[in-house]
Amino acid sequence: MSAPAPGSAADLLAELDALGIQLEAGGERLRYRPREKVTADLAGRMKMHKAELLALLAKRAALDRRIAEQLAQLVPYRTADGRRGWVNPRYRDELDRLGLL
Repeated sequence: MSAPAPGSAADLLAELDALGIQLEAGGERLRYRPREKVTADLAGRMKMHKAELLALLAKRAALDRRIAEQLAQLVPYRTADGRRGWVNPRYRDELDRLGLL
């Protein structure tokens, strides 16, 4: 019986996430934990897709930074009926004018 054809690096990253394995880029190295969850098959596939995994991790980190920057800009508000939420400050005046805040 032959081994299944290896999937894409994105598929492998999704599989690692589903297994609870944290994969990080350390320069040009891949770091993962918990080590005991990584089978020989997974380690081999990570090695085979190393360059692609590093690129995906870099994209993921850039997206995380962008999301964090956007979240840091939000300001709290309270609606007329007492509910609380967060809004981008550039939209706050317009939402208030429309009676939505």
